[in-house]
Amino acid sequence: MDSTKNILWFKANIEPTLEGFEIKYCSYDDGDFGSLNQIEFNSKGKGGNIDFWGLGYLGIFLWDYQKEEEIMNVLLDPNQELEKEKAFEDFQNFLK
Repeated sequence: MDSTKNILWFKANIEPTLEGFEIKYCSYDDGDFGSLNQIEFNSKGKGGNIDFWGLGYLGIFLWDYQKEEEIMNVLLDPNQELEKEKAFEDFQNFLK
């Protein structure tokens, strides 16, 4: 499995599983960790964003609108590939 997590990987592997979500893509040239590709996603029950930073950092934020609580909020370093895999597994499990 390719360990590279980026916006193209997201579009191919995660986006197809987000049925019922409105998805918005944003790009910013200058951010805290280089350029930023951000995915915002929202449904009636849950929403949040995923940040792919140019320097290899990954941020995932997930909010439950019905319970009004944070489900997930992680920021991972470029070298935390195993943690990134786990974070995306957790993310997909929370959306089920």
